[in-house]
Amino acid sequence: MIIQSLHSCRKAGGWQHMIHVAMVMAVCLLTACPLSAQQRAKRDTRPDEIRSGRSGITYGGLGNTGRGGSQYGKKAKFSNDLFDRGETHVATWTIGVTAGPSLNWQTRTSGYAYDMVYDTGWGAMASISVSYEALEWLFVRADVQFMQKNYSMRRMIPALQEMKVHTDYTNNYLQVPLMADWTFGSNVRSHIYTGAYIGGWLGGKTNRVLAYDGSEQKNAYTFTPEDNRIDAGLAGGVGVTYDVLPKLRVGGEVMLYYSLTSTLKKQPYMNYPRYNNTLTISVTASYRI
Repeated sequence: MIIQSLHSCRKAGGWQHMIHVAMVMAVCLLTACPLSAQQRAKRDTRPDEIRSGRSGITYGGLGNTGRGGSQYGKKAKFSNDLFDRGETHVATWTIGVTAGPSLNWQTRTSGYAYDMVYDTGWGAMASISVSYEALEWLFVRADVQFMQKNYSMRRMIPALQEMKVHTDYTNNYLQVPLMADWTFGSNVRSHIYTGAYIGGWLGGKTNRVLAYDGSEQKNAYTFTPEDNRIDAGLAGGVGVTYDVLPKLRVGGEVMLYYSLTSTLKKQPYMNYPRYNNTLTISVTASYRI
């Protein structure tokens, strides 16, 4: 209504214009004054310490340390049970150790070796990790890992099936994952890890069962010019931890390391890439510095 009246005033002229403007201003004042008077009356009925907005004084006689009281003169702190870790957030460093078994399998093309079947292999892993608490719910984590990525090869020649012809490969790697640790909870925390890793193939050994007499031959693995000793890929997983002490945390995690580099270099002819996939199930212990 007020806006329409102002528009009509702009169309009118002379004394009529001034009368219209005065009437509109009077209506605005009559509408606003009772509201402001009511607000002043409500404000004046509060205690002096609350009306003045002095910090350190709480309503209803509750102290500053009381969890149930709300403090006047200060903005209320947003609290979320999912992310809340305390009254104030202080970024910290955490150092930890991780150890457990590893399960590795290869994604590969058989090429012309139709009589060979490659199976998963169990190994071990151990690592030292360092984490920085960038936010209350986000850590940046870097590990230095010793990882075994083992597998085995079986021959499927019908005449030799009873002799169980196979070769076990033990492959040792040193790798460095860099991950974001998305964490939720308080004393019991859930973790989601996302990131990538880079590493190198240190060496290994082979345990070969001969086809004719069933004897075993154990040798150190000998690298060839076809071997690619650089390993890199994606890393991710989930975990859970529990704060047994204010600075000591224990838990467990399941991680997957998905290689994007073949264990064989690209060949001009008969190029058959082979990629490692490694699953680890480990226990963890960390100490907040």
